[in-house]
Amino acid sequence: MTSNAPITTIDSTYLKERGLARVEDALAQLPQVTPMLGLQGQSWTSGSAPVGLRNLGAGRTLTLLNGQRMDNDVNIIPGALIERIDIMTGGASAVYGSDAIAGVVNFIVKRKFNGIAFDGEVSGFNHNNDNPLLARIAQDAGYTYPRGTYLGGGNYFASLAAGRNLLGDRLNISAFATYKKADPIQYRNLDTVNCPLLMFDQNNVDAGNTKWTCGGTTYNPYNYFFAAGQDLTNARDGSRSFRPYDTADEVRIQRVDAMQRGSETVNAGGFLTAELPAGMRLNGSFLYSKIVERGYNSVDGGLWTPSAPVNCDNPFLGQAQARVICGAAAGTTALSDPISLSLFRPGMFQNFRNTTDDWRGSLNLSGMIVDKIRFELSYQQTRNIQNGSGDHMWLPDQADRLARGLQVRNVNGVPTCLSKIDGTDPNCQPVDAFSSNNSISDAVYNWVTGTGSRRQQNDLQVINAIVSGTLEDYGIKSPFAENGIGFAITGEYRKYRNQSQGFGAWSNFTTFDGRTSVKELGGEIDIPLIEDKPFFKELSVNGGYRISDYDVYQSLVHSWKAEASWSPFDGIRFRGSYNRAVRVGVLQRLEGENRYPNTPMLDLCAPPRASSDGKGRTRYSFDQCSIGMTRAQYDALSSYTGCDSQGYCPTTLVNGGNSALQPERSRSKTLGVVMQPRFIPGLTASVDWYDINIQGAFEWTRINMAFSQCYDNKVQFFCQFYQRDPQNGRLLVADARYNNSGYNATRGIDFSTNYALDPKRLGIADDIGTFGLNFNGTLTTKYERQFAPGNTPWSCLGYFGFACGDPLPRWRHVAGVNWQLPWIKGGLGFTWRYIGPTSISKLSTNTVLAAAPGQTYPLANRIPGYSYFDFNTNVTLVKGIDVRFNVQNLFDKDPPLIGNDTTYGIGQYFNTFPTYYTVRGRTLRVGISARF
Repeated sequence: MTSNAPITTIDSTYLKERGLARVEDALAQLPQVTPMLGLQGQSWTSGSAPVGLRNLGAGRTLTLLNGQRMDNDVNIIPGALIERIDIMTGGASAVYGSDAIAGVVNFIVKRKFNGIAFDGEVSGFNHNNDNPLLARIAQDAGYTYPRGTYLGGGNYFASLAAGRNLLGDRLNISAFATYKKADPIQYRNLDTVNCPLLMFDQNNVDAGNTKWTCGGTTYNPYNYFFAAGQDLTNARDGSRSFRPYDTADEVRIQRVDAMQRGSETVNAGGFLTAELPAGMRLNGSFLYSKIVERGYNSVDGGLWTPSAPVNCDNPFLGQAQARVICGAAAGTTALSDPISLSLFRPGMFQNFRNTTDDWRGSLNLSGMIVDKIRFELSYQQTRNIQNGSGDHMWLPDQADRLARGLQVRNVNGVPTCLSKIDGTDPNCQPVDAFSSNNSISDAVYNWVTGTGSRRQQNDLQVINAIVSGTLEDYGIKSPFAENGIGFAITGEYRKYRNQSQGFGAWSNFTTFDGRTSVKELGGEIDIPLIEDKPFFKELSVNGGYRISDYDVYQSLVHSWKAEASWSPFDGIRFRGSYNRAVRVGVLQRLEGENRYPNTPMLDLCAPPRASSDGKGRTRYSFDQCSIGMTRAQYDALSSYTGCDSQGYCPTTLVNGGNSALQPERSRSKTLGVVMQPRFIPGLTASVDWYDINIQGAFEWTRINMAFSQCYDNKVQFFCQFYQRDPQNGRLLVADARYNNSGYNATRGIDFSTNYALDPKRLGIADDIGTFGLNFNGTLTTKYERQFAPGNTPWSCLGYFGFACGDPLPRWRHVAGVNWQLPWIKGGLGFTWRYIGPTSISKLSTNTVLAAAPGQTYPLANRIPGYSYFDFNTNVTLVKGIDVRFNVQNLFDKDPPLIGNDTTYGIGQYFNTFPTYYTVRGRTLRVGISARF
């Protein structure tokens, strides 16, 4: 209520009502915060839980722990020790430095205990599997279907903190330890995610997007070939002959993946506070966390190669097959023209294990220099180590290995790879792809797959010095104000080191070891201009400036702010701010390049191969392709046969860091009013308008749109990401690294109200307790992105899916009522969470987002406004011991069904958008707190 910028504060009570073990879930309910997946998802993601604001990405939000920088990951925060969380939205680089573009989240944790404090929680998810539509869809696909009531996915939390005052309360030593455990949840446990929903009938693709069907893991037990211009498959009887490919052969297997990863987390640490002579104070802390997560995927086990010749005397080839592939050369030692094929090994699982070790230590010395002027010196060091591993992973050269395995000759009656005969690959395993009775053997499977692991380490050191105070005692103040000018001068040095390395199947994660540092000098000034005068209860201005000298840039980086506050009389105050903030992409610059060979990328400047059903795509003319290639390249590419019928050609996909990145810069404006009307005691309210515009925004290149933007829309910016062979024009590299692209812009209004109501003020004589009403809502009026200079901006506000991804509702709010009971020490409360309606992005009038003529999605045109209701209650049993119980998603509301068709950009693996809509049913949680 007193700051010049909008700040939302949540306290420990709010967290206890939503779970101390899941701080990320509690934060995600605030409308200013971008929801996070947390433990939802089954794959090799690191398990970190970053906080993002205003849908601008977690990298643009700076997180602090007791005012000092930390990794943007709430897992290191001990939930039971959180005193409050301050969330300031808008630019703040002048005060805090790089990354504070969308805002700052400051976790304030308790550092002093004199006694023992224990907190414990147990929670789980409960869902009634009773959706008849989902049951029918599963049954039609031959899937089993979960029935009855599900109760599982348990989360367990325990925290113990203890401390002692010593030396006449001049010294306090405190320590804590917490343990969290989450049980996995499988997709097949819940009806809403049991079936991967597709929005079309696979057996009647011409019917359009009019029918939900169950997708699942799909494979063809008879394999797939493209040879002699035909789509082929093996005969069903194992006779080693070909027949036309038949989609009716495809088999779907029910997935058994974990939609919530199993996880264990340990947090531990300690604090020291010492009162020193001369009024100085020493604070020290050390925090450590270790997270271990496990998940698994079931995959179709497909081996694919886009271009592989077969020796025409291959002993696995039937005579008819040899004639199709080799023609007149059948039975000879000649090599055929390249063919494409996919082979399958159903029922394959990939198991993942991820660990994160995070620690931070800090020392802080503060004291007075003279009256009302103090100093503060601090040092901190943090280290974050992420290790991930997975088994049964396809090796980076899997397609090349498969191609070698298709060149086989009998040696003394034993099928043997030609590469083994000539010694170029002694480990090559012969691949029998040409019979329906022979799936991928264990030997072949073990040869083309392996274990992959990756290690990443991020280090940060910070040295900071601050001198601050107020100057009224020195006569430096406005003649119309009692308080003097306040100031702060800060100097800071930060040193970053980022390392990464991949091994085995993940060796395509490039090894890198990057370092950078920055020296900064900044200052703030706060000037009370007028105080306690008619119509000027308070008028003040505030400014800040920071100069940053990064060792990777020749020029200095500047950021600044200007703020003002005016209160004409008690009960109302107007505030405004203007910030020029920056973000220097340290990790985005230092990260190495990752290369993924044989990645299919769209390139219609190369000839698509003919398809047997006549539905293949047509090659672009040279006029269409001339923006990105020469006539000689176009002509040389005419004979290329490596692309499929839809124009996807094998190339090397590159992503990762870009050392040429420049800082992104933002302009952030806010205007607001704060009200505490005297005629309504207990009521506080604020309304704040915000506008954030980011120029030169970091974006990983939308390589999936690069071809269309370059060759269809003639946007030159995108043509640079398609790198071709200068002689034959083949697509060599698709560059999807970070770059400084266009801009991000968002605008909206925040509303906040709190009302502490004592019924006695309304004339009610009976003691019926007191009530607390609160409301926090955000109306987003603009959200726009431009991915390249000159490219048509996107406005995803009010839309979801395809290029827009997660929904971006115009309105979100959380409202609550709490009743403190008069009969016992305790209370109960209800919370209403609301997510506004959104429409599928294909309905947008934006030319980039809009659907093609005739393209409709009647099953998922719109997600209506969604309301969730929560209940909480707490009671003090005896002094110092409280128990609590809460339920989230009280009515077990099913999420909206959007589908699982990630290929076409509709929905996610949960048939919905799990960041916004609950997919695990209702949450039941019971907890206890004890203080001794």
